[in-house]
Amino acid sequence: MSQRALSESKMNRGAASPMTTSSYNEILDNKSEDTYRVESSIATLTTAQKRDMREKFLKYANKVLRFYAQWDDRSSMFGQKLEYIINYFLQDDKIEVLEVKQQNSGRDPFPKLVKKQRVPRVFRGVPSVGSKEEDFEDEYISDKDLIVGNTIEIFGRDMFLYDCDSFTREYYLHQYGVEQPANQVEPETHVEFPSMPLPPYNGFGSEHDSLASYFNLIPKPRKYDRTKQAALDSIIFRWKAKFDIEKMSMVNPDDHKRRFVISYFMGDGSLSIYEPPIQNSGFVGGKFLERQRVIRHKAKFGDWMTEQDLLIELPGTVWINNYPFSLLETDKFTLRYIHKGKLDNIVSIDLIHQKMRNKVQGMSREIMNVFRLIDEEQSGAVSLDDLVNVIRKFNFELDEDEIIALMGRWDQQKNGFIFYEDFVRTIFE
Repeated sequence: MSQRALSESKMNRGAASPMTTSSYNEILDNKSEDTYRVESSIATLTTAQKRDMREKFLKYANKVLRFYAQWDDRSSMFGQKLEYIINYFLQDDKIEVLEVKQQNSGRDPFPKLVKKQRVPRVFRGVPSVGSKEEDFEDEYISDKDLIVGNTIEIFGRDMFLYDCDSFTREYYLHQYGVEQPANQVEPETHVEFPSMPLPPYNGFGSEHDSLASYFNLIPKPRKYDRTKQAALDSIIFRWKAKFDIEKMSMVNPDDHKRRFVISYFMGDGSLSIYEPPIQNSGFVGGKFLERQRVIRHKAKFGDWMTEQDLLIELPGTVWINNYPFSLLETDKFTLRYIHKGKLDNIVSIDLIHQKMRNKVQGMSREIMNVFRLIDEEQSGAVSLDDLVNVIRKFNFELDEDEIIALMGRWDQQKNGFIFYEDFVRTIFE
């Protein structure tokens, strides 16, 4: 509009002057160029062409090579030899390094040394902005670098690969025809630290009291397992025993006459020995060993005798406080415990027959007449109650288990009756 008005008035416009610039406009122009340059670089880094990992992902999904490694840092001050697990993920060639926690090592548990990522063979710092992963493809650790016996560098730490798992061995054998070497680490020799030997028993109190005075200036009382003691306090095993004369170093001429009752208390693992008095033997009898826990023969303090040391095949020898005892027989309660209630293992039917035969020798006719008097119907059979009455009449001294075993042997039809004629002829004739 201004140009048209000037043309109509025929006025001279003059030459156009150059546009003036200010320092502020120059700063805005330079800032725009820098922003475009940085945005271009970031776009290049984030939108770089990725490798096609689809085929590898489908083939090796969830398949991991596992290596066991050591980092020996003992050359530096306070350094240690630490154990690590190196996991190599085949689907994306990434590596994860886990620290193996060791008990009482003084180190805080730190689960991951390196999180899952691609690890360069030689770490040269953080890559520059705009660089592409494809430019450094040959500089990353691959599965070909992981061989047992080799040392790899992981961010400045030299990791010695000393073993791998079975899947890893099979993978290298089928993929590359390479057999991974065996374990490359020899077990370290155990260092024996010097320790003070335990003092001998001083004679005051029990051996527990003597040991407590060694560990504490003010001895602490012995701790008991109250739950076990309450549950097993009523369980007592007993054996009849005598001295094993052949194994004794010093023998009294009358020691072969002595008999003992050994009792083992399951509640606290203690043991006592009682000697029944024998007339005109010269031995008073009574308590041979006060109830106490007993150390195994020629063992260290703390290695206590248990019921398994006494539950042996009879007759057998057991050492108690340097005395050899020959175990002769045990009571029915202990036999039930050993044989879990199986009556055939507790009593012997032949021994019962012999016991009855010795009791009434030559009285088979009298016994037969008693059975016939009881059998009013003349059926030739009597019941269990009738058998018990006959046993009591002739004072056979059979206990409940022996009577049940006897009835089970002669009750051939399993109806609660026995044929007494066969019974008398077999046992007493």
